[in-house]
Amino acid sequence: MIRLADIFTDGMTLQRQKPIRIWGHTDCPQTVCIALNGKVLVENEHIEEDFSLSLPAQQAMSDAVLAIEGTNDRIELKNVDIGEVWIAGGQSNMEFLLRYDAEASEQIRTASDPHLRFYDVGEYTFENEKNITCKDNSNAWDRWLSFNRETAEYFSAVGVYFARILRETYDVPVAIVGCNWGGTTASAWTEESLLENDPVLRVYMDEYRKATENLDMDEYIQKHAEALAFLESKEMIRIMRRAMYGNISLPEYIRAIPVLMKISKAGMPIGPRYQNAPGVLYCTMVSRIAGFSCRGVIWYQGESDDTHAEIYDRLFSTMIRCWRNAWKEELPFLFVQLAPFGKWLGNTGEMYPVVRCKQEIVSKTVPGVWMASIMDAGDRKDIHPKQKRPAGERLALLARGKVYHEDILCEAPEFAEAVVQDGRLVLRFANAGEGLSIRGKRLNAFELSSKDRPLRWQKASVNGDLLIIEGKEIQKDKKLEVRYAWSSWCEANLYSSAGLCAKPFEWKYGADEI
Repeated sequence: MIRLADIFTDGMTLQRQKPIRIWGHTDCPQTVCIALNGKVLVENEHIEEDFSLSLPAQQAMSDAVLAIEGTNDRIELKNVDIGEVWIAGGQSNMEFLLRYDAEASEQIRTASDPHLRFYDVGEYTFENEKNITCKDNSNAWDRWLSFNRETAEYFSAVGVYFARILRETYDVPVAIVGCNWGGTTASAWTEESLLENDPVLRVYMDEYRKATENLDMDEYIQKHAEALAFLESKEMIRIMRRAMYGNISLPEYIRAIPVLMKISKAGMPIGPRYQNAPGVLYCTMVSRIAGFSCRGVIWYQGESDDTHAEIYDRLFSTMIRCWRNAWKEELPFLFVQLAPFGKWLGNTGEMYPVVRCKQEIVSKTVPGVWMASIMDAGDRKDIHPKQKRPAGERLALLARGKVYHEDILCEAPEFAEAVVQDGRLVLRFANAGEGLSIRGKRLNAFELSSKDRPLRWQKASVNGDLLIIEGKEIQKDKKLEVRYAWSSWCEANLYSSAGLCAKPFEWKYGADEI
């Protein structure tokens, strides 16, 4: 009997204009033929045990039939689309369901697009977990969904806004393959050997080994089962749903903190079934879709890597290399820089400026990687901004410009250089388009200091790609430190003509100029 990998079912979407890989297992050696709408694509191919076949690249089409005819079996997959496929990876802000989005009611009410599809890889950390868990979103995992009023709430909100732009722009089927899990570090999504063999990243392995050096597996499995049951309890699901909707009351907020602390400290023990064990999600989730033909990856993650913020660039770069190795191609990576954030259910954004800095380093040093800024789309009291349209649509804009090669302004304004004059600081930005603009009466999130002493400035204005800061304390012979949006929380309001918010930056002037 031929058994295809879980992702190959009726209603799936395959990538256009690239070879299509299909894999699975057969109990006995067979010769197979594969046809698409009656046209033979693979003829008399021998398969045995774990097999993988490559179909020639196809143009976009809808509602096709893919037939696999073996010596002993016949599989017919119906309602197959061929179009644009993107992997949506990361943690909770990518996983964030459309039902929690600020525009959810309108998006769900108008959801009616059979050729916008979603496949969500099940969140499992060990082989048999799929058979014993009843997690809150498990009814939408490991199966293809088309975008309609009954299913839309289970789609990634970022994925929906991203996919809708591609649908409108290119008029081909579009699919999002979700491979994400809330609260996870990039080390869990990276092959263990890559962490072990890196002298800097080995810290993740060392910390894990120290935490599990006296692990009693029988006791651990029991504790893990209890923690899983607690996570799936009605109380926990109710609290987390209200928190995700953003309407949790103050008493509930106070009650929720010890509940969440119980999970993080005692409820979910560290061990081989812990979702943040090094490499675990690469093994249990990424490996199940690795090689599935796609255009690229959209990524939203980093909140859970604030504990080692200083090495996030190295970790994220290594994870990207890991995924590219798994797909055997240089997949484009488009990712979201962390949104402004203050405090939420015991979490703080204290280290986010460092993580954001490291994210930008990755976007500048790793080929085929680009970053979207959402410094105007955060929430001071919620780690999950409810407005997901900016993240999704700005990722789509990056895809259009960088991956599909449209001649459009798709990158956020970024600091390029500055000139200090007596009484004036003139900063030039790249990617300003037809010119910068300040939305509001005053420039927000701009800090000017000298030797750690804040300096006053009186006026900010723009002229084309220039931001001009005027102030009596700005002097050519004085050391200056300039920061924009360089804090955990801010309300950034400097934009390009394309409506894209400027990236955070830090610049020093004087004897220690960098």
